[in-house]
Amino acid sequence: MAEKYLLTGAAGNLGSSVVRELISQGKDVRALVLPGDTTAQRLPAGVEKYEGNILNPADLEKFFAVPQGTEVTVIHCAGIVSTVWDYDKQVFQVNVRGTENIVKECVRSKVKKLVYTSSVHAIPEQPKGAVMTEISEFAPEKIVGFYGKTKAWAAQIVMDAVKEHDLNASVVFPSGLCGPDDYAFGYVTQLLMDSARNKLPAGVKGGYDFADVRDVAAGVVAACTKGVKGETYILGNRYVSVREILQFVHELTHARLVKCMISIAAARMFLPVFSLYYKIRKRRPLFTRYSLYTLTSNSNFSSEKAKRELGYKVRPFKETIRDALKWLQAEGKLRPRYL
Repeated sequence: MAEKYLLTGAAGNLGSSVVRELISQGKDVRALVLPGDTTAQRLPAGVEKYEGNILNPADLEKFFAVPQGTEVTVIHCAGIVSTVWDYDKQVFQVNVRGTENIVKECVRSKVKKLVYTSSVHAIPEQPKGAVMTEISEFAPEKIVGFYGKTKAWAAQIVMDAVKEHDLNASVVFPSGLCGPDDYAFGYVTQLLMDSARNKLPAGVKGGYDFADVRDVAAGVVAACTKGVKGETYILGNRYVSVREILQFVHELTHARLVKCMISIAAARMFLPVFSLYYKIRKRRPLFTRYSLYTLTSNSNFSSEKAKRELGYKVRPFKETIRDALKWLQAEGKLRPRYL
């Protein structure tokens, strides 16, 4: 029987990495990208690209249309990663309503499998020192930060469909992502660029669980065949401090080592200054109220279930930083150094 993988958010950092993982395994892939998204041009050859929006049910009906007798596996990666603290209409619409549309279409089309990429931010934070493991029921009111709330809402939509419509779905929770091919130039990538260019005056004390985007992508693909219906899986790595990241950049590029590390409390006091600094330079703020909160939150996540059931593996994080820096060099974002 013919088999086809439908992937949303294919032009994003995780989505594009999932595409590469699927192509490397010889899978037939159809990728949903937003109309006019130039990053879609960078997807590997052999991918069937379809322009559409998850907020438009008519687009999804066409996206899901496959020849009779084709088994369909859906990987839903589309979403907006945001550090806003309070309600944001666009984040809600894409992350919650978009997922609701995807789930409805999966039920209507009777797909073989749905893998939804949520986030560890959808898991309620436990006290410092406690190890956080997978959950299967979600309560947005227990989540700090609007992004995490939307991912919890969306995850519950998926789990409700498992119970009410017998949808074969699994949910994965990636931790903080880092690695090459981040054409959105997210927060960690920006940190790497700023420090490698000697443009980061100071770092902040704190850190989070960061994982290589390629390892997470492999975990997502594994969940398509090994993930159990109604089960959830954390795809993380380990706690990595901001200081450790800056040390890796120094060692790999010979850029100036950022030695000044300020406390989160001090960073909060300087938020207006940081905001003005990045506004003048027309760049997204590296530090926000939510990002600073995240760097001091408990990120002690366990990926043991994913390792045991999905065969999830992680590489040394210094290798992740090295490959991300090499990619930035290849993209002309950094001067050649000593990588």
